Amino acid sequence: MVTLLAPEELKKQLTLAGSKIKRARGSYLFRRGDDVTGVFLIVKGKVSLSLDRIPTSLPTRELGPGSVLGLPAALSDSPYSLSAEVTSEAELVYLPRQDLLDLLRDHSKLCFEVMTILSDELGESRNALSRVRKVRAR
Repeated sequence: MVTLLAPEELKKQLTLAGSKIKRARGSYLFRRGDDVTGVFLIVKGKVSLSLDRIPTSLPTRELGPGSVLGLPAALSDSPYSLSAEVTSEAELVYLPRQDLLDLLRDHSKLCFEVMTILSDELGESRNALSRVRKVRAR
């Protein structure tokens, strides 16, 4: 299952409200523990999300075009809980946290799209933890 994919209307509104940026392979959009600045929509390229840099610790996920990164932190005004490393040159749309909140306030239907993304992410996180638990129990 691929998570964090934005429905078309959300992608459209993020693109209209945000700024287009490019990032090179190996650069970080954010690191676990960084103060939240905003969200990122991947337009081209790939980004790996991970809890830490130890590959055997917890699985990483590589996400591509259409994925939104940083939503949980932006909505809760908490530090980023994962690190996001660009794994192939990427074009993104960046939207600062306050602009995201304003967008959601002005377009309340988008809140349901964001809730769907967050629900999918929560389900996938629980499944990943279950897989890790099974591997460690062996």
